Amino acid sequence: MNEIFSPNVSDKALYILSGYHIYALLTISFTLISVLWYARYCNELQTIKRLRIGLATFMILVEISWHVWAVSVGIWHVNHALPLHLCSVSAILSIFMLINRNYNIFELLYFWGFAGAVQAILTPDLRGYNFPRFHYFWYFTSHGAVILAVMWMLIIEKVRPTWHSLRKTVLITILYAFIVYPVNMFTGGNYMLLMQKPAVPTLADFLDIWPGYLFWLTVVALVVVTVCYLPFAIVDARARLRCLSEAKIDNSTRF
Repeated sequence: MNEIFSPNVSDKALYILSGYHIYALLTISFTLISVLWYARYCNELQTIKRLRIGLATFMILVEISWHVWAVSVGIWHVNHALPLHLCSVSAILSIFMLINRNYNIFELLYFWGFAGAVQAILTPDLRGYNFPRFHYFWYFTSHGAVILAVMWMLIIEKVRPTWHSLRKTVLITILYAFIVYPVNMFTGGNYMLLMQKPAVPTLADFLDIWPGYLFWLTVVALVVVTVCYLPFAIVDARARLRCLSEAKIDNSTRF
C-alpha cells in the first residue's frame, strides 16, 4: 500500500507501448466498449440516467483524489498541480456535460477530448511514475473517463459536432492560451505546453524551438482538430451529393 501512494518516482519510467502502457490501453478500451455497449442496448431510461450521473460522480472523485494525494504526500505545487491543462479542464467540464447533457460543452470537449485525451493516453507523460503508483492509475483513469464522456454524448445522447463547433473550439482554445500564458510566467509552470515541449515523445518533437514552437504548436493543433472533424465532414459531403443526385433525377423525370 505504501508503494502505491509513495511520492517517489518509480525505478523504471513508463515507456510508450511498454507492458504497463499496453495494459492501461487495453483496460481503457474494454471499459469504454463495456459501458457504451450496456448503455446503448439498455431499455431502461432511469438506468441509463443513473449510469450517466454515476459516471459524473466517479469523475468528481477521481479528480479530487489526485489533489488529496498530492497534498498529503507533499508534492502539490502551483507550477504543475493547478487544473489548467486542457485535459484537466476537460475532466472538469465533462462532469457538467454529463450531468446536464450540455451540448455547448460537448462542442468543445469533442475536440479537446479526442485531440488531447487520446494523445495523452497514447503518449503518456507520468512525470516518472509507473505501475503501481497512484499517479499511474489516476492518469489513465482521468483521461480515459474524458474519452468515455465524449463518446457517451456521441453514441448515447446522439449528438455531433459541426463546423461551427470547430471554429468555436479554435477561438476558445486561443483565448484560453492567452489566459494561461501569464499564469505560466508567474508560476514557472508549463500549462498547455506553452513554455516547452513535454518530456515524452509527441508531435511537438517535430516543432521548432521556443518561441517559434508556439506558432507551429498552433498549426499542429489546427490540423489535429480538423482531422477530428473529418469523419463528419465526409458524411455531410456525401449527404449533399446524394441530395443533389436525387434532385437531378427528380427534375429529369418531370420532363
